[in-house]
Formats: sequence, structure tokens, C-alpha cells
Amino acid sequence: MRRRPLKLIHTSDLHISSEGRWNEDLPLDRPREERALSEVIDTALRRQADLLLIAGDLFDSSRVAGAQIDFVMKEFSRASCPIILIPGNHDCYDDHSIYKQVDFEQAGSHVKVLMSEEGQTLEFPKLEATVWGRALIDHDHKNQPLADIPKRSGDFWHLGIAHGYLTQDRSEMRSSLITHEEIGESGLDYLALGHVHVFREVSQNTTTACYSGSPAPGFLGDGQWGSVAMVTLDQNAGVILSEEKLRVN
Repeated sequence: MRRRPLKLIHTSDLHISSEGRWNEDLPLDRPREERALSEVIDTALRRQADLLLIAGDLFDSSRVAGAQIDFVMKEFSRASCPIILIPGNHDCYDDHSIYKQVDFEQAGSHVKVLMSEEGQTLEFPKLEATVWGRALIDHDHKNQPLADIPKRSGDFWHLGIAHGYLTQDRSEMRSSLITHEEIGESGLDYLALGHVHVFREVSQNTTTACYSGSPAPGFLGDGQWGSVAMVTLDQNAGVILSEEKLRVN
């Protein structure tokens, strides 16, 4: 079966927080993280994206004020494509998780939060795509974000979302480790990663993979620019990946 081309935007690590509501230069101005989310949604609309993937750490913690919750819900409701997100290590899916306090899917039927510890797969028949992801419950050495990815089946595009640290040595004493071998053996067409705050391609074998970097300015050493990953999947051209810098004023 010939699959239709697919255009997606991949972001992560916005770290929206109730702290620092006062900008040093502009009192009452929205913090850079919130402005970055608005820019991500604007970019998805402008580029007519088919999917928006958020690979963890949308929030800096699960202690989020009502103003930030309302803001995220409003921004999500503006999107015209499905939004799929997973909890990361800062907003992990533990007993006190923000995702247990608030149902962000109330922003619209197009919003999906993957909250299964074992991982779950969503199907989008009109897009001829599946998206697999696992909620991060405990950010520790035992957590393996890419463990037990289902084997590839069917002719859809196979996408994945994960939040963790890429390593060449599984014995490294860091939390939520991801190995190059796991990426290469995943069977995914594209793997959207979060946790690293700068854009970094980490493709292996037939799987295109990258850290999108944060869209919020500052992580790149510049006060105005963040980044997202722009991805086009096409049966003729393959998977085309590029970094898009976002100017967040």
C-alpha cells in the first residue's frame, strides 16, 4: 500500500512553570516558556502540520498554577492537528502528576496524553500513521524508555515518542537511558526524543531520530531563539528532518 506523505512537528522541554511570572523587562509579560508554546502552535498552523508531538517536560513540575493550566488548554485548543504528548522526568506520571490533576484532553478531541507505564499505541487511519509512547513514571536507572516497543505491523507510518538520555553504555549510572541499539532496532520510521535541550540528530539504521531541543529561548545561549524539529515522511523521498529555529519575542 502506498502511504500518504506525513508532515509533523516535534517539540519537547518547554518547562512551563508557575515561577517567574514577572519578566525583568516587561512586568506582567508572559514568560518565555509560554510564549514558546504559542510560537509552536503558530508554526504548526502555518506549516499545516498533520501531527504535533511533545516528547515530555511540557511542565517544569507538577506544581502548576491555574493560570498556566488555562493557558495551555487555550493554546492546545487552537491547534488544527492531533497533539500527542508524554510525561517527562520533570512532569512525570507519579501519584502527584499534573496529568492526574488535569484532563488536558478537555482542550479538544485532538489532544492525546499517553499515560500508560507499559506504553500504548494510537492509530490515525486518515493519516496512515501510528504513534507509540510510554509515560515516564520514575526517572531512575531502572527506567528504560524504549523497552518493549511493539513489533512493526501493517503499512502505516510508525512513529514513537520517548523521554530519556542517550548513552553508549547501559551501565552508565544515569536515569532513563536510551541506547543507539534500541533506536536502531525499534522498527520506527521516526522517533521523537525529549530531555536534551538542544537539537541533536541520533538516527540509527532505518530509524530517523532526534532530540528537538527546547523551543524556549536561552538553552541555545541566545535570548531570542529556540528550536523544533520539522519532519516530513514520504515514500519516495524518505524521512526528511530539519531543525527550525523559533524566534520568541
